[in-house]
Amino acid sequence: MTPYAPPNPYAPSATAPTPYRTEPVMVVNERAIDLLRQTRPWVMFLSVLMFLSSGLMVVVGFGMIAMSMVVTKTTNPLGPWLGLFYLPIGAFYVYPAIKLWSYASAIANLGTSRATNDLEAALEQQKSFWKFCGIGAIVMMGLYAIGMVGMVVFGVATAMQHTH
Repeated sequence: MTPYAPPNPYAPSATAPTPYRTEPVMVVNERAIDLLRQTRPWVMFLSVLMFLSSGLMVVVGFGMIAMSMVVTKTTNPLGPWLGLFYLPIGAFYVYPAIKLWSYASAIANLGTSRATNDLEAALEQQKSFWKFCGIGAIVMMGLYAIGMVGMVVFGVATAMQHTH
């Protein structure tokens, strides 16, 4: 920090309380801030990638629906259904993309303020992202389990039809 920089209103000292907070404002050390700064470009990259993937899936979904209306139904009767399948998947990626973008923004704020409340804000966004990923993984495992049971039932039912 240069001696010509304006004072930081979020952290006037390491232990002095501010008039807006009842507890003292702590200053985050430079090593922690530097480590988060190093992750920020990757977090932003993944966020932008998720936004682009989401948009692409929505475009592909609408494209499949439109193409299935133009092409005869005998060519691909599942076209509109597959297109409808892509739309919620595209929407599904928006929330984690927003959480990653917010995390990157909070890291930038922390780099400026060095205040623990900005560190907490960054960690809150990161927590929300990973919670969403964890819940998504649980849902996917459940869908895989249902799909496997469905395949077994379908295979047994098909085998039973052919034996009679």
